[in-house]
Amino acid sequence: MNAEDRRKLLEQFAELATDGGADAARSPNLFLPLPQHRLALRPETVVIEGARGAGKTALFNLVTGLGAKLRELYDDRAIPEARWVDAFSGAIEHPQAAVLDGLSGSFERDASLRAFWMAHLLGRLTDAEIPGASLPEALARERKGQEANPAAWVSWCEANAGLVMNGLDAIERALAAKKATVFATYDALDRIGDLDRAHRQRQVRALLSLWLSLSDRYRQLRAKVFLRHDLFEEAEHGFADASKLRPRSVALDWNVESLFRLVVRHLANAGRYSKVAREWLDGIEGLRLEDRGAFGWMPGEMGEEVRKAFAVELAGEVMGAGAKKGYTHKWIPDRLRDADGRIVPRSILRLLSEAAKHALLAPRGTGPLMNPTDLTAALVETSKQRSNELAEEYAVVARLENLRGRTMLMARGEVIAALGRPTLRDKLTMDGEGVFDELRRTGVLEVRRDGRIDVPDIYRYGYGIKRKGGARRLK
Repeated sequence: MNAEDRRKLLEQFAELATDGGADAARSPNLFLPLPQHRLALRPETVVIEGARGAGKTALFNLVTGLGAKLRELYDDRAIPEARWVDAFSGAIEHPQAAVLDGLSGSFERDASLRAFWMAHLLGRLTDAEIPGASLPEALARERKGQEANPAAWVSWCEANAGLVMNGLDAIERALAAKKATVFATYDALDRIGDLDRAHRQRQVRALLSLWLSLSDRYRQLRAKVFLRHDLFEEAEHGFADASKLRPRSVALDWNVESLFRLVVRHLANAGRYSKVAREWLDGIEGLRLEDRGAFGWMPGEMGEEVRKAFAVELAGEVMGAGAKKGYTHKWIPDRLRDADGRIVPRSILRLLSEAAKHALLAPRGTGPLMNPTDLTAALVETSKQRSNELAEEYAVVARLENLRGRTMLMARGEVIAALGRPTLRDKLTMDGEGVFDELRRTGVLEVRRDGRIDVPDIYRYGYGIKRKGGARRLK
């Protein structure tokens, strides 16, 4: 490969997309179909759970955008031909999260919130002109001009829940007569309750309890609720029979092979120099690409030997002088795991993008595409961005600032004492023990077997936390 093509290939890596949700909506050939997605698309699955960046919004946008073409993408006739309706998301057709916070604060009864979700569902199905869908005349009058202000019509819905349910029953009968299926999809629920987590818990609990009952009642009208792991776990303890939702859930967790395949799919299908990337990928031993036409190039299986061959061409076999420095194909995922062993796709795409940007400052003329030092430099920025993402959802993550400059591993008591100190603009009321428990629950802190505490690299670098024997940082 000549110098010009090497530069183009590095630029292709640098342009790796990291906003998976938006990318899936714009171009389905960036979406990697996985076995867990097939399970998620089964009619009986209600909850699709995953961490931020795990691809929940990407799948949400895919199903609402592709609709019946999903069967073609997955080459699976078991996936029903269905209408997919946006029943709640960040779109303007729905009340703002802050409005729902106010609704939770104004109505003490969960039955009121459940009535909101039931009526909002009927409204969305009516707007989408689903067969049999129509609003009761009184509700239509109550909602007219007040669609984004549920406080104006929730009381009516709660008092007339039977009429709202009759409306949903009519949809089920109409769909059954046509042998048609409709999925109501819910995303962006984690935006509710930014200032008061209790509001979010109540809203999610009300929505899930509603669909637990509806999923037993209906066969043609179904739901797909996209939720973070922690919100689902909280909801499971929130209402009677909530445990029955667990068998109707699928987790969007990624294994290492799928992450590498996703990188290949992005390289082969997007960007200015995808053709150069495909030529480079064709030269990697054991790596196969299949042309899926409108759905782009699809990577084949990438077992460890193929991943190793990919990493060797990328940055060499090992991350330094000698195997003790770590094999590159293992170093990459190991640095991106949280304390629960989870890796989100956004992190690996960002790591390789940042590494390529660093490599472009002094491109290599021969050998691997980049140096191991490019990857270690990229880890710092990747960690910062992942930490910031998580802090947007979990304010407690900002307390890691109190560990800046400290060296892991640390005694539990030391960590709790440090986490107990408020940071600038800190509005948390939790003490150090409470913050510690939250960070451990979200995979930010790891308790080692000897009781000492560690911070995974994916968060450690972003907060300037040291570790003995860790990878040396570039100055």
